[in-house]
Amino acid sequence: MKGTNGADIEGLTLPVDEDFDPNIQLDNLGPKTVPASSIDVKLWAQAICSQLVLYLGHWPLWTGCQLSSTVCEQHDSIPSLGTELGPPVLTAPHIQVMRLSDSTLASFIELPALDLPQGGTTPGLVTSDRQVRVLLRDITGKSCWDASALYYDPSVTSAEVIEPLPLSKVVETPRDNTLSSLPPPLPADLLPDYRNSPPDKHQLDHVLAYIGHTSPEVTWGRRLDEAGPSPLPPGLEDELVCALVAHRNAERHYLQNRHSEEDVESVDITSMSGSSENVFAASSQLVSQLGTLAPARRAHAHLLKRTDRLLRELRNLDAQRCRETHKVAVIYVGKGQETRNEILSNRCGSAAYEAFLAALAWEVELESHVGFAGGLRGGGGGGTSAPYLATLTLEALFHVATRMPADTPDAILNKTRHLGNDEVHVVWSEHWRPYKRDTLPTQFCDVLIVLYPLPGGLLRCTVSRKPDVGVFGPLWEECIVRVSCCAALVRGAAFAGGRAVRATMPLYQHACSERARDLDALVATHTHATPFEHFVTRIRAPLHTHQQQTDQSSGRLANALLDHGASGWSNSEPHTVSPRPVKRLGPFKRPLQPTSAPHTAPPSVPAPAPRRNR
Repeated sequence: MKGTNGADIEGLTLPVDEDFDPNIQLDNLGPKTVPASSIDVKLWAQAICSQLVLYLGHWPLWTGCQLSSTVCEQHDSIPSLGTELGPPVLTAPHIQVMRLSDSTLASFIELPALDLPQGGTTPGLVTSDRQVRVLLRDITGKSCWDASALYYDPSVTSAEVIEPLPLSKVVETPRDNTLSSLPPPLPADLLPDYRNSPPDKHQLDHVLAYIGHTSPEVTWGRRLDEAGPSPLPPGLEDELVCALVAHRNAERHYLQNRHSEEDVESVDITSMSGSSENVFAASSQLVSQLGTLAPARRAHAHLLKRTDRLLRELRNLDAQRCRETHKVAVIYVGKGQETRNEILSNRCGSAAYEAFLAALAWEVELESHVGFAGGLRGGGGGGTSAPYLATLTLEALFHVATRMPADTPDAILNKTRHLGNDEVHVVWSEHWRPYKRDTLPTQFCDVLIVLYPLPGGLLRCTVSRKPDVGVFGPLWEECIVRVSCCAALVRGAAFAGGRAVRATMPLYQHACSERARDLDALVATHTHATPFEHFVTRIRAPLHTHQQQTDQSSGRLANALLDHGASGWSNSEPHTVSPRPVKRLGPFKRPLQPTSAPHTAPPSVPAPAPRRNR
């Protein structure tokens, strides 16, 4: 455990045995700087935390099950930004793509409020006319959240008639309930409640004074309501007090002289804020409320460079699988069937076999299925439906032989290809002879699970594997299980067998590992480190207006310069391409000097020799 030679440890007595070697270097249990498995452990811990945050208590959604990974930045936008993640997203003023942490990317999209099904919002509350869509990309996949601000409007939701409060039109004296004229404190022996407390003042000091009076044992010789040390420096505290006193004096001066002054003309608020409406106001408010602008988050939250390369890598990231996938072949063998054509020609199975398939996974339509398809698509010879299962960590599709068409020899050949390419085969055999492994010849089929029905609602299971595949469970060779629980056990054994087969592959990586590597590369390449002022400005307005105007003006200037330079070229030929030198000039060569002859000189006049540098 100390990582040293056993003979050098004090108090350690070694046995005298030639077959015993106390110095095993391969089993060094001493502390290491970076353990070999620390990266995987941290990755899986991060994946579990992300899954708990995203899915715990949020699935299934009250609006129904939806696949949020198909939602992108361009969807539901007005005006339309196309059908895929393309260049219009980079110039959209209502979309901001940023990095929330080292492994989480966020896109904030402000959209018009969508019509919500099943009743809308909570009774008594109204929503804003705009909503914010948040797309999160992390190692567990992509999730979509729609957020909208809630407001309470008593004039709309309340059934009672709201009477306005009576306000005096003339104020004879200014208000005195400001800084220096607070209400007198309550007696220490009086419990503050709603009857003796002003409605606009908190009673924390009064409550602490009451506790100190009734329970002096908790005071430890000090007042509970006394003010503690100020966190501000003495000079800054004095400046703050002076500012508050000046504000109070200005307020009193306004209340005394407001009738003598002329009415100030109303100013249009929109003209002060700008002629155009801020289309990212709700999103910037949400980003601020999430704490992204806090000092503790400043080191993690950054903007991303809005480039075409970023969009390409985001499309590649969305196309990756974020969960473990499995393809499992399920074959039915009837009584007396021994050849491949007889077995693959079955259109259906027995009642017990169909009940086993119904308990194995969900039946999905391949034509409308958007999850993992395992190479099967509707109309492609894979049938119309197939059992499918999905959890937070894996997706599995079962290639059922009785669900695939077998009308022609080509259909049987296509079925053989789908089944033969699977790593795990599950065979339901009602034949009196054992199922032979070479019945379906394939170089795959690393794991073979065969189920034999027995009387009394039991099943006999045989599990065979290739020599290089490790031992797995929960089924083992020649075990007896009940029919009622066989579907869950076979499903678990098939997934465990698939993992055991992939463990033998030297370059195999889990989907989370690949996604984490691509996320790290994307964050390192496209992070746009900016000062805090520029960061806040871009959060308020994703597109910099001044930068756009500068780019446009610089583009017009460049075009004007090109046009001006082109006008000095020969007028006899069209100048569609800029003239380029035939030979590249060396570092110590000068270009040919123009001749002093007039423009009417013939072109045969030789040019002077170039001057060489010494």
